Amino acid sequence: MIPQFEFAVFVWTSYAIFAIIVAWQIFQPILRRRRLEAEIREELALSQGEYSNDPHP
Repeated sequence: MIPQFEFAVFVWTSYAIFAIIVAWQIFQPILRRRRLEAEIREELALSQGEYSNDPHP
């Protein structure tokens, strides 16, 4: 048996974990920015009196 294949599972698993972490590091700030922008828009609407929970104004 080729000695390199003995460790293939460990190597590919580490590559997969690395890729997941890198993807999360890219994706998570995008989600955080969208959430913060929505909060800012909501606070702005509340301060200007444009936001209402009443479905029938």
